[in-house]
This record gives sequence, structure tokens and C-alpha cells, in this order.
Amino acid sequence: MAKSNGYFVGLDLGSYRTRCLVAVEEDSHLRFISHGSAPSQGWARGVIADQEPVLASVEAAIEEAERNGGLVIDAAVVGVGGGHISSNVCHSYVNLPARGAEICSEHVENLFKAASQAPLSDDRTVIQVVPLEFTVDRQGTVKNPRGMKGRRLDGHAQLVSAAAHAHSNIHAVVNRAGIVVEETVFEAFAAAQAVLEEQERELGVAVADMGSGSVDLVVYLENKLWLATGVAIGGDHFINDVAEVMHTSRADAEMLIQQCGCAVVDETPSNVSVEVPNLLDGQPQTYPRRLLNGILQARAEELFKMMGEELRRIGVHDRLIGGLVLTGGLAALAGGCDAAEDVLDCSARIGLPLRIEGLPEELDQPGWATALGLVLYGQRLRLHGRGRREKARDWLKAIFRLRAGQHSRERGTTRWQMKA
Repeated sequence: MAKSNGYFVGLDLGSYRTRCLVAVEEDSHLRFISHGSAPSQGWARGVIADQEPVLASVEAAIEEAERNGGLVIDAAVVGVGGGHISSNVCHSYVNLPARGAEICSEHVENLFKAASQAPLSDDRTVIQVVPLEFTVDRQGTVKNPRGMKGRRLDGHAQLVSAAAHAHSNIHAVVNRAGIVVEETVFEAFAAAQAVLEEQERELGVAVADMGSGSVDLVVYLENKLWLATGVAIGGDHFINDVAEVMHTSRADAEMLIQQCGCAVVDETPSNVSVEVPNLLDGQPQTYPRRLLNGILQARAEELFKMMGEELRRIGVHDRLIGGLVLTGGLAALAGGCDAAEDVLDCSARIGLPLRIEGLPEELDQPGWATALGLVLYGQRLRLHGRGRREKARDWLKAIFRLRAGQHSRERGTTRWQMKA
């Protein structure tokens, strides 16, 4: 088997399903090579609760991708998500070494390296530093300061952080599977790379990666990342609600939601019933379908209200012209976009992953958006030959530019300041 050194591998550790996607770059375009997936076990509330079953899921997904592609996977870009994710704006500056010095990439790197080292509580770790804007000699904002001359370079960045124990557990499991973690990336951020156009990021858009244990959320406006956070409600909550009210197993509740569920009661006829096995004796029991969908609508409204609170907190609730884009497995719930539009008063759509060459139709669904986004992220890492976190922001804007094309089928003293 061939080694995976020349390939890009995205590993999405979801609490419902573990997905691995492999692609290769040919003439600046990605071509699909293989994929693998396996049911996930060992997760609770979006974090690893037991490493052993998580390890088994990771190994199963990777082995399937290896068999399908005839290769050996030894490294991957790995997704991190959950209700423990949060972001803060950080300010840092660099005094340039000489009067009227020309700003180079090294100065920018030093600037954001300092930002990534801003003090957090002991239980937090920075997973991404995303640039927002720069100023040179405090004379107004610029998008790219390289080549300019000045005495001081300031920058603001969005620091995305995770619970330290959750992040280290992911590293540990992936390493135990024999895989080197090239980079960890917030899963909603990765999904956004696979489903958004640059114009949407300029006009204002939110992406919700709707998983089993949590929903991960990113917000873009004016081509800047305004928010990265996790909401501690996911598909498991919907399943648990149905199982409890209808006195059935989680497995039967999940199947019922997939076959008959809708997050909008008004679209449900009043004379239609559903049948589900009783948890105790397995005998079929009948309920109005409106009861099922009422349960789902109530939970969906709670979820989108929580998201709305985050949008209001940062002052963008009425500025998202691009609306809300839903990815992840829960995005497939019928009526989800309608429920989001009713609660958030903005447009909503399903985010399907970018169609790269050779991508099978079975992967053309929102559940695979994150895995493909991780591959795109890895492509940019390799393109610029930079695998270290502190050098990531130099090429983030290249992700935004290059995706649109594919979609068509600093030394000195440094200080930082955290802002809530």
C-alpha cells in the first residue's frame, strides 16, 4: 500500500459517527481518493467519556478508508467540537526593530504567535488563531500589512479555544490509532470552508454544524470570523425526548425521527399516526404523528433560541444577509430550516459539501461537510508548507479565494490584551 504523505486526510470525530476522507491535489484541484466511516461510541455531551470505544471507531473508519484507497494513513487534520468551544478577540502589537522598517511575514507571525500565547485559564487551550484586522502606526485598519513601512504593527485576532482535557483526549486517541495529528480545527470552521462562498462571509452568515452531542457555530461578517462557539444541544437530545415521551428505546426513537419526524408541527396532518415498540414488552403502541413532531419542534425551538442569544450577544442577529447554513447529521431533520427561519427571522438552508472531482453521491450530504472541510484545511497547510498552528493565519484568506474557483464544477516587544 502507498503511504498517505501525498494525500490530504480529514478525520471528523463525531459523537454519532466517525468519518475519514482522503483526497489528493492535481493541478491545484482536489480529487477524491477514498473514505471510511464507523458508528461512534464512548462520547457524552460532545466530549470523550471512554477512550477505548472511541479508539475502536477511529481505527474502523481509518481502516475502511485505507482499504478503499489502497493506502496507509499516518497523519490527518482532526476536527474538534463540542459545547466547551468558545472564542475571544485578542489584541497584540509588535514594535518594529527599526524606524520605518518594512513589515514582513515574520513580523505578522510574531504578532499572532504572541496572541496565541495570551493567558487563558488552566483548563483552556488555544486551537486556532484567526486574523481579523491590522493597523500600522495606528493609522487605520488594513487587510494585509506586508510590504508596508512603519514603527508599530497592531493586530486583532479571534482566539478559538477548547477545554484542555477534551482537546488532549482527542490527541491521545488519534495518536493511539497510529495517526499523527497535523492540526486540530474547530469543526464548524472546517464545515464553513466546504459550504460557504466568499460573498456570504462578506454579507454575513452563520454556519451550524449540527452533531449528536452538540451544535458548533461560527459567524462571519465583513469577511471576518465574529464568533466560534458550541451549543450544548444536539441530536441526542431530540432522540432522548422522543424516547422518554413515547416510552420506547433510543434506537426505535431514532428510527422514528428519521422516518417520520419533522420540526414543524403545522406541516403534520392531524389524522396521521405513528407506531413504535413499547420499551418494556416490545408491543407496538400508536401515537399521533403530531405528538412526535411537537416534541421535535419544541427542542428545535430551544436550540435555535440559544443560537439566537449568541447572535444577539455579538450584535449580528439582524445583520446576517446570508442567513444560517445547517450542516452535520442533524441538519437532515425535516423542517429544520423552517424552524430556524421562524425563530431567528433569517433565511436558512442545508449546506452540502463542495463537489470535488470523484466525490461519490453518497457523500453529497451535510454530514460529510466537516470531513471535506478538514481536507481543504490540510490542503492549505501543505500548500504553504506550514504545519504549525502559529503560521496558520497567513493562508486562511487563500482558503476563501481558492474555494470559489473549485466550486465551479515580525520581531520586537509584544503585548496582548483579551477582550470578552
